[in-house]
Amino acid sequence: MTEQLHILIDELDHLAKSRDDAWQIPREEGEMLCQIALAHNAKTIVEVGTSYGFSGLFFASALRITGGRLHTIDRDPKKYNSSRETFIRAGVADLVENFLGDAQTVLPTMPSPIDIAFIDADKPNCLAYFNILWPKISPGGCIITDNAATHRAELADYVKYVRSLADAISAEINVGNGIEWTIKKR
Repeated sequence: MTEQLHILIDELDHLAKSRDDAWQIPREEGEMLCQIALAHNAKTIVEVGTSYGFSGLFFASALRITGGRLHTIDRDPKKYNSSRETFIRAGVADLVENFLGDAQTVLPTMPSPIDIAFIDADKPNCLAYFNILWPKISPGGCIITDNAATHRAELADYVKYVRSLADAISAEINVGNGIEWTIKKR
């Protein structure tokens, strides 16, 4: 991880404590996402829910090594603009394409195949996001959904659905907020 990236991760981690709208993943979850991206040798990552760019910095750290690209979507103009500035300051803007808008409209325009998709947005729409993304996921690729532990009740039907898919293996991993890690069978 470059010094610039490390500085920005520290900065956003600190700012999250003072912002009432910084719905970002815990640092240990970000570190795990970076490792997953490296293990997958991810070239294309799609993120639903940029927020201020915290998770994107961890993905960018891996993508600097794999030669890939992050496509990240947020519907909040303030967060969209702030995350763009964060990626510039971190020296990873060349690895990240920010999208402003409703994910259900933007996701169909995403390139495929997608190696990793990360859903960290409004929980009622997780299944809609998943169903748009799943056909684009490469065999062996995955969709990681945040808040599996912290929003267990809200995501119960979603988790039941992804675990019932014949072409998927899905499990909860209890790091950070907890993730539901759904891997597409080869």
